[in-house]
Amino acid sequence: MEHQNRIVSSSFLVTLLCVYFLVDFVNASEVHSKAYMINAAIQNRSILEQGGIGHDACAGILGPNWWQNVAKQNSPCPTLVVWVPKKPGFTEFVKVNEESEVEGGFSIAIFCHALQLLPYNVQPIFIPFVNEKGESKGTYDELIYHIRNQACEAAAGDITIRFNRTQYVNFTTPYLSSEVYMLVHGSQEWNQTLLTFIKPFTWRLWITILGACIFIGVAIAVLEYRVGNPKFAIPFYQKLIMVIWFPISTFFFHEGKILNKCSKVVLIMWLSMIFIVVQIFTATLSSWLTLNQLHPSLPSSLENVGYQDGAFLKDFIMQNRNQYHFGNNPVPLKGVEDFKNALSDGSVNAVVDELPYVELFLAKYGSDYMKFGPIQRESGLAFAFPHGSPLVDDFSRAVINVTENEVMMKMMEKYLGFSTVDKSQANQPLPQSLDVQSFIGLFIFIGGVTIAAIIFSEISFLCGNNKIIPTSTVDSVHL
Repeated sequence: MEHQNRIVSSSFLVTLLCVYFLVDFVNASEVHSKAYMINAAIQNRSILEQGGIGHDACAGILGPNWWQNVAKQNSPCPTLVVWVPKKPGFTEFVKVNEESEVEGGFSIAIFCHALQLLPYNVQPIFIPFVNEKGESKGTYDELIYHIRNQACEAAAGDITIRFNRTQYVNFTTPYLSSEVYMLVHGSQEWNQTLLTFIKPFTWRLWITILGACIFIGVAIAVLEYRVGNPKFAIPFYQKLIMVIWFPISTFFFHEGKILNKCSKVVLIMWLSMIFIVVQIFTATLSSWLTLNQLHPSLPSSLENVGYQDGAFLKDFIMQNRNQYHFGNNPVPLKGVEDFKNALSDGSVNAVVDELPYVELFLAKYGSDYMKFGPIQRESGLAFAFPHGSPLVDDFSRAVINVTENEVMMKMMEKYLGFSTVDKSQANQPLPQSLDVQSFIGLFIFIGGVTIAAIIFSEISFLCGNNKIIPTSTVDSVHL
């Protein structure tokens, strides 16, 4: 009995010890978990403080709490750290203020709209790629290298897809094309030559108008010959001249005398046709005479060429300096104003840059400058994700959705101002010369009326009802 009591006591003691260690383990686990959560919160807070706490660029574009508005499937990256380049110029694409806060821009707006279209919720944390002084931390290549092997990080901005960058990241579908152009001065060329006078109409139309006039002359000759007009009692070769001259002399010189009333109808239709043709010719000719063209004025030497600082264009210039005769010391420029000042004072005679920046420049100063090219094809501007990122495929589909939507045009108009591009005469194409199709209805109408007048005149003549003006009053009858 005593032995059994000892066994029970020992079992009870072991049980108490097990319960004690279990409770201690649970408490330790809770403490460790809480410590981990505190450390994670501190880390996230430091990231938010670095990128500007309480300032969400997407919230300014899409509205507050936009990422929590719709219930979606579980996200592989609930929080996405988005590194953003800071640049002194072209803030229309990416704007980072003096407090190192990402305020927005065209590229950030496209990024936020694409985030909204993902099948899961992702909260971005925008962090400018800057140093302790608030200045840019490096080039775009260094920004790309910074996010390598970070599954839930990305780089958003006007980042060009380049082959050497694909070694570290995957790019989404491009949201904007980016061929390389040269920005040069434009020269005015007036289009006034010896042939300008006939350019409003094509050769086919000129020949058709001449044929219509001959047709009218032949019709009047037939009508007047049937009623015995003495003006047509002349040799055959003189009748050929009379066919063209008679309608003109009747209206403008009061020389021709009309004996057939159907001839008056034909002459009125002919005069209407000439009046319409002359008015249209005058309007079209004025366009040709007043239009001037702005053509790119390529300098004979490209020794001093500028480029956008921080981009890949310096390497492009150095690699292609023999092909395009670029100089060995390209000049770095920061923005639109630098482009204009450098081109105006002659410190550079051309600027090499990508199409979006060139279009942005021309939207402001397009009256005196032009783009030349493209001199290099590029894949476009896109967003960068590390290799193996679970977001890149879905984000590419979202970018395609945005670019095919009206949102794209609204964002281009809002941030880039492409709708304000100067569309004055200097940048318009040459006027189009009018062809026969422009007057086909008029010619058909005139031909139909003329043929109907001849038929009516013949019927009246055969029936003896044709009103012929007496010979004694011929000299007093004019149109």
